[in-house]
Parts: sequence; structure tokens; C-alpha cells
Amino acid sequence: MSDQSNKFFTLLIISDAKSKIKRIRISHNFLRFFGIASIVVVASISILVSNLVLTHQKLNEKLLEIQRIEYKINYKEVELQNLEKKTKEVETKTKILENYLKEIEELDKMVRNITGKGGFDEEVAIYSSDLSADINIESDPSEIFYYTNDQEEELDDIDKLLDELLAKAPALSEKLSQDKRDMEDHIYLMEHTPSIWPTWGKITTLFCDGRAKTWRPGLHKGLDIANSVGTQVNATASGVVIFSGWHGGYGRKVVIYHGTGLDGAVYTTVYAHLNKIYVNVGDEVKQGDVIGLMGNSGRSTGSHLHYEVLVNGIPKNPRDFLP
Repeated sequence: MSDQSNKFFTLLIISDAKSKIKRIRISHNFLRFFGIASIVVVASISILVSNLVLTHQKLNEKLLEIQRIEYKINYKEVELQNLEKKTKEVETKTKILENYLKEIEELDKMVRNITGKGGFDEEVAIYSSDLSADINIESDPSEIFYYTNDQEEELDDIDKLLDELLAKAPALSEKLSQDKRDMEDHIYLMEHTPSIWPTWGKITTLFCDGRAKTWRPGLHKGLDIANSVGTQVNATASGVVIFSGWHGGYGRKVVIYHGTGLDGAVYTTVYAHLNKIYVNVGDEVKQGDVIGLMGNSGRSTGSHLHYEVLVNGIPKNPRDFLP
């Protein structure tokens, strides 16, 4: 055959000497098609394998990236837990210091009440700040991000400061407590020492008639303050009523036992010639309480209050205890 495309190839297959020879005719076009098809298949398989390798490599890279992100997330969760723990510790320490500050404020109020000055001009407050953490995942997955931020550094500074204050707080608290007890004792002694006017009006008779500094039998034992009937009479110190009623020339009289005063002496006060009595024996009265009304009961030339101060049972000049 002259045409190349019509040529055939004969394939002889001999299995053994006795068997017949098998002939297989294969055209030239078939072989060419088969060769081209084989090349296409091999090329396709190569491309597929190459794509699979690249895909597997990219998949591994993605898995590594996911692992890095998971590590960062886990690391941040641990940091957040640590930050939350630090925050709670700071809050606890802050509350402890706030309790100490309350003691200081109470003592300050006591000082102000006594002296009218001193202490803090403004309210004392524990330093506080926003303790929330603003955490963002870094966009670069190839870099491990270690958590640090301003809030954590600020918390560390606050925590250190609180530790320093708490180290001093017990001794300060004990000192403040002792000062408070001393101040309360001082206030108690002040309240139980006659130190205010029992009423208001005109002084008509002085202690010892103004001629002697030390009382002797027969001399005037107190101070007479004159005013209209019904003028209020106040306890000049806190104490307990040990007498309330009529007493001869004193008329309606009230006696208050105050106990130990500022100087360690025992004080008693007497209020006589009252028009009305508002307290009974055994009543506890506070300094300034109204115990009765002025009058002229008993031996009296007019409406007035006879006021006495006894120190350890001895009459003393009431003027020495008046502001």
C-alpha cells in the first residue's frame, strides 16, 4: 500500500512450537492514536500528581497556620485568666484598704467634731482604673504574639503599690484603733465634765459671794442665774440623775452624777429652785439635755437657777467650768 495512513503492522504471537501462530494486524493510524492517547494520559496523570502534591503542601501550611492561631488563642486565654486573677487580687486588696480608710475617716470626723478643724479636706478614695483588657489577634500568622498591654502593666504597678500599703496597714490600723479608743475616751471624759452654761440670764449671786475662792460652811455654794419662769435648764455634762424632787430651801432640785472627768476628778452638778422637773432618778442624760424649767421654788427671792459644781464632793466655783 502506497498510502502511509493505510499501512498495517502485523503482530505475531507464538505461545509454543505446537500451537498456531496468531496474527494481529494493527493499522498505522491506530498506533499513532494510541501513542498520542498514552502521552495525553501520562501528561494528565503528571499534572494531577503535581496538583495533588501542591494541594497537600498548601494543606499542611494551612494546618500549621491554624495550629499557630490556636496556640496564640490559647496563650491569650491564659493571659486573660492571669489578668482576671490579678484584677480580683487588686479588688480584694482595695477593699481591705478602703476599710482602713473608713477608720481614718471616722477618726477624722471625731477630730472635726471636737476641734472644728483638721483632717482631710476632701474625701479619700482608692485609685481605680479600667481593668478590662483589649486583646486583638495579630494579622500575621507566621509570628507568635506574646500578650503585653498597658492594662497589665498598670495592674502590676497598682498591685505593687497595694502590697506596700498593706504591709504598713496592720500597724497603722492598730495605731488608728488605739487613737480612736483614746479619742472616744477623751470625748467621754469631755462629755462627763461640766463645760457648758446650764441656762442663760443674769448672774445675781457669785460663788462664795465673790469674797472667797474656797468654799466654807455658810458661804454660797454655787452660782445664781436669774431669768423668767419657764426658761429651759440644761445638763452641763452627761451623767445619771441621782436626785429629783423637793429638797427644803432648794425647792425642786435635780442632782446629776457625772463620774470621772478629764482631770480624773469625780463631778456632780446641782440644779435648784426649778419650776418643773423633766427627769427622774436613774435617768441617763446627755450633755445639753433639758432637765427642767427655771422657777422660784423653795427659799427664793425671784425666778432664778441655783447651779453648783462639786469636784470629789467639794463645791467649786462654777465659773471655772463655763466657756
